[in-house]
Amino acid sequence: MGDLVDFANGKAKPPGGSGGGAYTTYGANGVIGRTGLSNADPHTTIVGRVGSYCGAVHYSRDRCWVTDNAIIATAKDGVNPRYVYYLLKRLDLNRYRIGSGQPLLTQGILSRLAVAPTARAEQDSAASLLGALDDKIAVNDRIADLADQVVRARYEELAATATESIRIGRLGSAVTANVPAGRIRADENYIALEHMPKRNMWLSTWTAASASTSAKRRFEPGDVLFGRLRPYFHKVGLAFVGGVASTDILVVRPERDVHRSWLLAALSSDDVVAHASAVSEGTRMPRAKWPDIAAYEVPWPGVDRARRFDELVKPLVVRVEAAMTENRILVDLRDTLLPVLIPLTGPINALRNALADFSVNGDGSV
Repeated sequence: MGDLVDFANGKAKPPGGSGGGAYTTYGANGVIGRTGLSNADPHTTIVGRVGSYCGAVHYSRDRCWVTDNAIIATAKDGVNPRYVYYLLKRLDLNRYRIGSGQPLLTQGILSRLAVAPTARAEQDSAASLLGALDDKIAVNDRIADLADQVVRARYEELAATATESIRIGRLGSAVTANVPAGRIRADENYIALEHMPKRNMWLSTWTAASASTSAKRRFEPGDVLFGRLRPYFHKVGLAFVGGVASTDILVVRPERDVHRSWLLAALSSDDVVAHASAVSEGTRMPRAKWPDIAAYEVPWPGVDRARRFDELVKPLVVRVEAAMTENRILVDLRDTLLPVLIPLTGPINALRNALADFSVNGDGSV
């Protein structure tokens, strides 16, 4: 890899790095904010250097700032920069980490990894096809982000002019019955807290419930899921599918279909999340309770304006769901093509990779 890529450690986050600015700031697991400074060129690959995200790989089209929790990988002259990104993803870098308490990747480990030589034309072809898929995935993600922003902005506008209030418990009710592990099918959709994005109201990720060994809460399409464990993480979203959820998640079902959009926006609002955080019980693992959330009053714009709000949100939900469905197909296609277009090393190079973390001392010891 050292023949293809220049590696350098990032630098400590500059003042104001988590706020605004022209450049994206990357940590070990991707974007963590913005800053007015940059320390990496366009078309840079970022590799997580320390911690649980050690070996995570990200790509930046534009100049950016990379913190000292990550490594900057810059393609050398004659090497396709985006090919470098896919090659590093293909190498499954986490398996080369060293250390147990605090996993670590070093520039030396990455530089010594052996890869199959690939002509520039083949690099360009692979990067072009895989990049087109990732670009379309990014467009769909942007659609979802913009829809989230539209819903929040309109909710805040209506809330600011509302003359009434309503208890959340009148908009929806919590599903309280648990489903025993023995009654959960292995092929059912399962959503845990790690599948829920922070401050994004669309739940587009889930897994199979095949490994479930404890009771869960069943949810239906259109239910609102609220992360009650450490609610300050702001994990609230609309379910597109049915399935089962962790009991660390509240499943909230609208009392009426026309209330669904206002319930979703209210539960996902900063005010409600702040309230849930304030009334949570527990020090290390605080949990919110449904009665405390249900009793909280949120602005109510009236029946007619709530209905018009629902008419705004519903088509956005349909568009986001279509985009997220397409993304699952695109991700599967990209992941299927990746090992075909970016072949792994042959047996000799694989052996070199396995020995990358070892060196021979002068006395012959390893």
